[in-house]
Amino acid sequence: MNNEKISPVAIAQPKLFRQAIVERSCALWGNEIRVTSAHNLLNLPEHSQPLYSAQLKCAYRDALSRIDPRMTADFSHLPLASAQPATHKFLRIEQSALMSDDTLKELIQVAHVLESYKQQLVITIENPLDALPGPTERRAMVRQLYNLKDRSSIKLAYNNYTLDTKQADLLIELKLYDYIKMPFPDAPLRLSLNIRSDFFDRLYDRMLELISASRVSFIADKVEFSDSATLAKRLPFNYFQGGYYSPAENL
Repeated sequence: MNNEKISPVAIAQPKLFRQAIVERSCALWGNEIRVTSAHNLLNLPEHSQPLYSAQLKCAYRDALSRIDPRMTADFSHLPLASAQPATHKFLRIEQSALMSDDTLKELIQVAHVLESYKQQLVITIENPLDALPGPTERRAMVRQLYNLKDRSSIKLAYNNYTLDTKQADLLIELKLYDYIKMPFPDAPLRLSLNIRSDFFDRLYDRMLELISASRVSFIADKVEFSDSATLAKRLPFNYFQGGYYSPAENL
């Protein structure tokens, strides 16, 4: 039997990436920093979870320092996501991190600084509410999201929307989310148009329903090719993100 434990070194060093978000005209509109790791907090052994949580907190603090507009440097040599001023600063964050009061305070502080520079902080929620263990945890998270918005100008983005996303996860009636990010369904859309299935029409109609009900703006994520970008513009997306527009920058 293999009793080997995950060592601290094995779960160390979450990585930061930044990528541009553009308007329909392809003008730079924002950028998003995401923290990536080979591990998920819920899948780690209990003895490793405190260390991993501390590492994530440090990574988010590092990400916020890169979002803070008071940081000055020469960005002229950097990719699109960093080389030009973007008015909307997205930070992709796990739900568990939002339950930390320290992280919440840091988010609110940076949001206030951005506001003074006429910029907007947007928090992309990494996990759906359905991923939480039960109704008590889901209610606590909703309260925390309200707390975040009530105390600052922060806006929220729902991540990884698909046609299978549960209505309850989007909290349409509560109107908590300002943006919905959708991994662009390239292959299903192409297949739908080729065989004349109803996938394209159902997706189009569903997006319009959500826009009408909650005034959200849709962001097409993971748009990687020229013809994909053309296809994405046939749907009511407001903004676009992916390798076609700008490569993800390793920070």
